[in-house]
Amino acid sequence: MNRRLALKNAALFMGYTVSASALTETFVACSKTAHLTWKPIFLSDSQANTIAEITETILPKTTTPGAKELGVPQFVDKMLHDLLGEKDQADFLTGLAAMEDRCEAENGKSFVECTPAQREAFLLKLDQEAPPLPPSLWGITLKPSGPPAFFRRLKSLTLMGYYTSEKVGKTILAYDPVPGTYIPCMPLNGQHAWNE
Repeated sequence: MNRRLALKNAALFMGYTVSASALTETFVACSKTAHLTWKPIFLSDSQANTIAEITETILPKTTTPGAKELGVPQFVDKMLHDLLGEKDQADFLTGLAAMEDRCEAENGKSFVECTPAQREAFLLKLDQEAPPLPPSLWGITLKPSGPPAFFRRLKSLTLMGYYTSEKVGKTILAYDPVPGTYIPCMPLNGQHAWNE
């Protein structure tokens, strides 16, 4: 075997070794975090990914569409950008960071890396610990007691985004017009929130 061929084979072998390990790391990194298919306007990509997984854990896909399928993470991102003031935005981001730190402390990994069962158990714990919302009348808070807890705010935005989505209105929710004529025995033949 000549020297030139031996060097060439050694270089190829080293290249394959480095490439294989680099590809393995790339695949492992890709499997840990899902890539976003949308560009957030307020959150960073990693924050948006976490919010997407939280909303999907709150409202997973079953026989009805899940939160991600209906664009609830995009809705939450837009509401945070458009409706909250700077202080409330900062409070939300602080709450998100604190939630991630707590998840790391309790589960040894970030929320996105947790199994679905760990995510559900963690969010149930946050939901039980969050103080109840202050009483309100027609959406107006009667006794404001400071900003709502992070999880309460995120959960309410998630539910609002889900139940006001067009697909849920057209295919899941029933439309009951009020006021309307009283029909005691009216057959329900697929009335929905959006009439076309």
